Amino acid sequence: MTDRRMKLHTLGTGGPRLDAERSSSCHILETGGQYLIFDIGRGAIQRIAQKRLPIASLGPLFISHHHVDHIGEFANYLITSWIEGRRAPLCVYGPPGTAAIVDILMASVYDRDIAFRTQGEKAFGPFVGAQVIELRGGEVVEGDGWRVRCAEVEHGHKLPFSNVFRRGWICHAYRVECEGKVFSYSGDAVMCDALAGIAENADLHLQCCYMPRSAFTRSTHLQDVSRYTLACSDTAGKIAARAAVKQLVLTHFKRLSVEELLEIERDVRADFSGPVHLSHDLSEYDF
Repeated sequence: MTDRRMKLHTLGTGGPRLDAERSSSCHILETGGQYLIFDIGRGAIQRIAQKRLPIASLGPLFISHHHVDHIGEFANYLITSWIEGRRAPLCVYGPPGTAAIVDILMASVYDRDIAFRTQGEKAFGPFVGAQVIELRGGEVVEGDGWRVRCAEVEHGHKLPFSNVFRRGWICHAYRVECEGKVFSYSGDAVMCDALAGIAENADLHLQCCYMPRSAFTRSTHLQDVSRYTLACSDTAGKIAARAAVKQLVLTHFKRLSVEELLEIERDVRADFSGPVHLSHDLSEYDF
C-alpha cells in the first residue's frame, strides 16, 4: 500500500519585504510520491533546487491569491520546470483571475523567451504550459488519493477599497485530506469563520503570522495590517485553538529579530496548547 504519510516543506516563509533569510511564500506538501505546491513567491525556484526536489514532477500548484509575494515566481517556475523536463501541462488552481494572469505572462511577457527556446534552440521540444482551473469558495478538487477544498477568506476585505475591486479580490485557504490525514493552509488571512472551518481538526495547520503584538502597537498602519490583512501573534493561536488543530506551523513573517520571533512564540502559546513551530525556509514537518 502506498505510504500516505505527509511531509510539509516550507520553502518560503517570509512576506513581501526583502529578507536575506526568508524567501516569499512557497510550501510543498509531499504525500504518496506526489508534491502539491501552495503558492510560488519570490525565491521559490532556488529553494526547490536547494531541497533537491524534482522540479519537473512537482504539482499541481494551488494559488491562494494574487499578491506578488505569492505568485511572483510563477512564470519562472513554469518555464524552468519545462526546461528541466516537464512534459505534461502544469495543473494550476487559483481564484478567479488566475487564467488571465497566466495568459498575459505566457502570451505577452515571456512569448519571445518561449519562441527563442522552441524555434531557435529547439533543445527542449514544444513548450508545455499550464492548465488553469479557477475555484470559488467551497469547491473541491481530487487527485490520486487526495482531496482539496478551498474557502474564501478575509485578507484586506474590510480596507477602504472600491466595490469593484472588492468583488474581484478573492483569497483562498486550502484543506487537503488524504487517507485520514488533514493539512490546512491559511494563505494570507485574518481570523474568520471560513478559516476556522477549513482548518477544523487539521493534523497540521500552516498559518500566516506576520509580526508580534509589540510591533503593531507602535504603528497605526501595522494595527490595520493586524486587524484587516494578516493574522499576527495576537490571533494566530486563537485561530488554531478555535479550529482544534493538532499542531501549528507559523509562516509569512515580517523581517524580525530573534527576540521578536520569541515574542511571537510566547503570544501564540498563550492561546494554543498544542505544538507550535516557527518555520524557516527549508524546514520539514512529518505528520
